[in-house]
Amino acid sequence: MLFHIIKKQVKLFLRDKTFFIFMIIFPIALIFVLGSVLQNAFTDDADLGKMDIVYTLQADANMNKAFDTFANEASDKSVSFKQVDGVKAGQEKVKNGDATALIVVKTNDLKVITNSPGTVEKARVDGYINAFAGQYQLAMTAAKINPTQVNTIMAENAVPENAISVQKLQTGDNVSSFQYYAIALIGMTMMFGMMSGVNTFRIEKLKHTDLRLLIAPIRKEVAITGNFIGELVVQAISLIILMAVSQFFFGVNWGSATLLIAAIYFSLAIFSVSFGMAIDVFTNGNAAGGAVSSILVQIFAFLGGAYFPGVSPLVQKLSPIGWANIGIRDILYNGQLASAVMPLMINIGFALLFILLMAVVQKRKEVY
Repeated sequence: MLFHIIKKQVKLFLRDKTFFIFMIIFPIALIFVLGSVLQNAFTDDADLGKMDIVYTLQADANMNKAFDTFANEASDKSVSFKQVDGVKAGQEKVKNGDATALIVVKTNDLKVITNSPGTVEKARVDGYINAFAGQYQLAMTAAKINPTQVNTIMAENAVPENAISVQKLQTGDNVSSFQYYAIALIGMTMMFGMMSGVNTFRIEKLKHTDLRLLIAPIRKEVAITGNFIGELVVQAISLIILMAVSQFFFGVNWGSATLLIAAIYFSLAIFSVSFGMAIDVFTNGNAAGGAVSSILVQIFAFLGGAYFPGVSPLVQKLSPIGWANIGIRDILYNGQLASAVMPLMINIGFALLFILLMAVVQKRKEVY
């Protein structure tokens, strides 16, 4: 009987044109429109102001003294070189925007870590690195000390052509407009499950199938569970389609963490559907429940940064959409798989709470 209820619920939604409009066509269109209109908000503008570069000299590195001398002499009004204690400290400065790049000086090796690959800042950093790699500054310094030993010093401190590697320090701030809105609006679409949840029992009443459930030899818990799982199947179908479209058309590379990210989105769907069903049960099927759910979804979307970038992370965490999106961006662009724990626990925790409360309230009712 449970399977038949689930099947009935899925068929009901798949036959409804509004499902395809609001759960698939609308979010895809919105991603395209917002991604196109707000592209400039995600584009790095050329900034020829002063550039701050931090560097770290690792123990026993052959180029320590040479690079330190180069950094001191190269610092001027347009660029500042500052030594930091360790790679981690330098990466934090780059990640927080306090430095344009981190240069790690190792034995016969230079490594550049930057948040601005392909930009003017990156080109300027390359210019300084190439100058040092070409040994121009080293030659001038050596010539001042002992011109006769220039060739010997140059040979001993030669920097191999392949010694310089550039690595992009990945963060959620480096996404394109299409990638940002694809991630955010899939979360908002999963939150639409709240409106579906609110209408679950109301649709039964409108189609007069609630009477069949009432007289059928099944428990209320089975009917509620069947409707709940049916809603989740519909949400899962929408999620699969949206993630596929986002990857192939909007350039979102879900990578090796695809299943984990899908789990976060699906947990948001579980939260939203259970929340919507709880609203309907608690309001005793009041028609105002649908309006309340619609308003809440838009509030959550606004707070969660679904419409505009730049919303404070603290504010985003006040929204289910926000805490899901933060976790997903951290996984995608920072490789922090542990960021999945918080949204999964919160979403599933609240969903279980709503389901428990619904079960208690429904037991006291004689009808659905």
